[in-house]
Order: sequence, then C-alpha cells, then structure tokens
Amino acid sequence: MDIGMIRGLGTVVVLVAFVGLALWVFSPRRKREFDEATQLPFADDPEATRHVEQAQASRSKKQ
Repeated sequence: MDIGMIRGLGTVVVLVAFVGLALWVFSPRRKREFDEATQLPFADDPEATRHVEQAQASRSKKQ
C-alpha cells in the first residue's frame, strides 16, 4: 500500500463522513430539535421569547 492509496482511502472516509453529517443535519426528523436549539440564546429574555413564539405561530398559520 503506497501513499496514493492511503490518501485515496482518507478522501473516501472524509466524503462518507461529510455526506452522513449532511443527511443528519438536514433530516426532517431533526427540525424540531434544531428549532429548539436556535432559541437557547433567548431563553433568559421573556420578551424575546414571546416575540419568537408569536412569529412562529403566525408562520404556522400561513402554512
């Protein structure tokens, strides 16, 4: 096994990891979990939380 084969296998491993991560991130089953995570910076501010909840409610009504 020479250096070219090792580099090729490394490239394949990185490609598979990238595709797996992309599928995990954009999975519809993860949307709710990621939406909750985006609200963490606003958890201590009740006014911001209320504003975000109202925006989400109005967005849900439009769909």
